[in-house]
Amino acid sequence: MIKAIVYTSSTGTTEWYAKRLGEELKLPVFPLKEAERELAKGAEIVYLGCIRANMISGLDKAKKYFSLGLIVGVGLTESGKNDEEVRKANNIDSSLPLFTLQGGYYPRRLHGISKLILSLVVKSQIKSLKEKENRTKEDDEMLSMLQNGGEKRDEKGMKKVLTKLKEIGEVK
Repeated sequence: MIKAIVYTSSTGTTEWYAKRLGEELKLPVFPLKEAERELAKGAEIVYLGCIRANMISGLDKAKKYFSLGLIVGVGLTESGKNDEEVRKANNIDSSLPLFTLQGGYYPRRLHGISKLILSLVVKSQIKSLKEKENRTKEDDEMLSMLQNGGEKRDEKGMKKVLTKLKEIGEVK
């Protein structure tokens, strides 16, 4: 049975999803560092982390300390579009439920090497989107988010996560 929601967040979007999930499930919510102090080793959790280059931040540490019941990666990409790439990059067994949800981009909240690397990736994505001939509404929304900062919260994706947790009987 899931004991808590645990997360790692750089700009606040993953934290928002974690807190929202905790409210819905009536479970405590902890940043990963705090969870290591507050929860027993091996406790079953739902883990949420931000995605960078298909890697979910903090996941390796969470795997070592906790039992994972479900994983949510939060990134720039549209929800569900890169699940298999994320699963492969993080060595997530196919039996473990994984969801990817679209988050946001707030460059002013980033620091150090993360800020540098992400700024290079974002510049490339902006250039690519600007040069795209037949941009869709989603492309324009992404371009605006990358240029100005912002987020796209996915309520439908959250409902899918909640449904899956209830379906596998991990929560009441």
